[in-house]
Amino acid sequence: MRRGAAILCLLPLLMPATRSAVAQSAPQTIVLGHSTIPLNGTWKFSPGDSPWIGSPAAGHFLWAQPAFDDARWASMDLTPPANSNDVQFSNLTFTPGWTSRGYPNLRRYAWYRLRLHIDSQGQAVWLEMPVDVDDAYQVFANGQYLGQFGEFHHGRVTPHYGHPVTLQLPSQGNDIELAVRFFMSDVSPLRWPEAGGMHAPPVLGLAAPIFLQSNFDEAGVLNPTIGDWESSLLCLLALPLVLWAAVRNPGDRAWRWLALALACNMAGGAAQTLGNLVRSLSMWSGEFWGLSVFILGQEFCWILFWYHWFGLENRRWIPRAAALLTAVYFLVNLCFESPLLGFTFASQSLLRFCSAAIVYFCAALGLLLLLVLIEAFRKDGTAALVATAPILLLEYSSFYIPLLVFFHLAPRLYIGSFGLDYYALTAISTILIVGALSIRRFLRNRDIEIIERESVARDLEQARQLQQSVLVPENIASPRYSVAVAYRPAQTVGGDFFLDLAQPDGTLLLVIGDVSGKGISAAMLVAVLVGAARARARDTSDPAAILAELNAQLIGRSGDHFATCLVAALSPDGTLHIANAGHLPPYRNGAEIPLEGSLPLGMTAVLDPAHCTLQLRPGDALTFLTDGVVEARSATGALFGFERTRGLSALPAEQIAATAQAHGQQDDITVLTLQYAPAEVLHV
Repeated sequence: MRRGAAILCLLPLLMPATRSAVAQSAPQTIVLGHSTIPLNGTWKFSPGDSPWIGSPAAGHFLWAQPAFDDARWASMDLTPPANSNDVQFSNLTFTPGWTSRGYPNLRRYAWYRLRLHIDSQGQAVWLEMPVDVDDAYQVFANGQYLGQFGEFHHGRVTPHYGHPVTLQLPSQGNDIELAVRFFMSDVSPLRWPEAGGMHAPPVLGLAAPIFLQSNFDEAGVLNPTIGDWESSLLCLLALPLVLWAAVRNPGDRAWRWLALALACNMAGGAAQTLGNLVRSLSMWSGEFWGLSVFILGQEFCWILFWYHWFGLENRRWIPRAAALLTAVYFLVNLCFESPLLGFTFASQSLLRFCSAAIVYFCAALGLLLLLVLIEAFRKDGTAALVATAPILLLEYSSFYIPLLVFFHLAPRLYIGSFGLDYYALTAISTILIVGALSIRRFLRNRDIEIIERESVARDLEQARQLQQSVLVPENIASPRYSVAVAYRPAQTVGGDFFLDLAQPDGTLLLVIGDVSGKGISAAMLVAVLVGAARARARDTSDPAAILAELNAQLIGRSGDHFATCLVAALSPDGTLHIANAGHLPPYRNGAEIPLEGSLPLGMTAVLDPAHCTLQLRPGDALTFLTDGVVEARSATGALFGFERTRGLSALPAEQIAATAQAHGQQDDITVLTLQYAPAEVLHV
């Protein structure tokens, strides 16, 4: 209030000077027609902010008053240089700001004034303010507040993204004194080399041509947005495929980072597009979320993607360095962008330091990405060469701020009026290149898989031939008994095994077993066990001794495998000795032979099998089988089961195996039957 009172006391002293200034400075005469007229000037310009009259309410600034003497103010012509082009907005010319026109250290407030004499023939006159400004302004005509761009609060100003603003001038009289109060944040001079004020002249005209001009300028703002949205749309289309690849390849982290990079690209594009579409959105919101969070996060994700894509997991320092650089870069950029939100904790020297630090962090991240590319050439030169283009584009786009500050390069690639952000261009090129590399990887993996399948098929065929040579029923001809075997593996090779041997002393030796697991490893163990049983049978027909030998073969060399096994020895007098290691009990004339439980082979070094001795009667039928019969399962999930197995146990081996297989084979099926001779044969 004291400052306002002092100004009121000075007004009588200022008025004479004001009248003389009006007499010395003739207004610019403008006759309006069907076109717009740029107000190139010459404008009057003064750094600093105006004192206010009475209260600091809008319209009470002293420098906005028509009677104010601005004769000592500097002159500033806003005519754009020939062939100039605005790097931010397409189809717009560019007028350098006040930092390059004699005020390099001017920050925050400055004023423009222009006197006009307008012949509008009684029609309403409109003013369109330029799109590219630094950074917010308020417009006055004859001391009357017309409007503003940005948010002006007491002690704080929040800039918005650039948009054309149209304002209707007062209708009282033809003489207009325009006054524009500008605010430029402390960041803008560090971001742009020619910052400050208006980068194009305001435009004056009647309503119709002004609105046409405003629509044209608004299209120039939205044209780059269209390109960003096309990039986001491509990312949106690619994201489901990438997520599908990530689910199908859970061990390949490259797909996860690619999905995050695409998500960051879409989010960053949406943040910046929202800033271009919504006039009330602060510049800080778009810059912070679009640049600091999503675009910086996107760059981090691209580094991690290429790191995993080329299989550089042994270079663990790369992701750690990328995470550290990104985190510090984020904090520095947050400090640098803080004035756009109205914060004043960062001094100009600190902002300069942050601006320089951003360059170094950009360079560090770029160098890290180049190291990833160099390592990639060592791993896969062809793929690295194809990936060079999007990686170099990412390198270029990562220097977004430094390039704009030091070289005034365009932040977008323009094709006519169509603008495409370099981050969006990076995403588009990366998606296309990754698509090509994915097809290449798929074709190479398919060839490798074909070779591997052929190799596995050859190994399985060799294992099958080996197993067939081992699992061959002996052609035993004896009037006292007959042996039949049915063997049906579930796959090319199986884990079941059997052996029937006629010993020199007339003893019949029967072995049946099941190795846990499937595939070549189980088949190899089958060969080992059958070979060991044959070798041990040369010395003894004792079932327990044979089981002990087989157990010794498995201990320490079977990996995760174990085996159930039953050995039976039939003496010429009809005595049957059985030793069992965890196998299913056999059936005698349709009834299960009771056996105590015991551990399978390969579980313990000292085997303690279950024993049983039977005296066969003439005509007895014994059935030995593996659990593939009992565990056969139908399409509805019904097990073949023990009851059904017991009911069929007196049938021939082939019939039992065929019935179980028809029910629904899940595992190897082996059935071995022993038919003891009838009484009339035994007495011959």
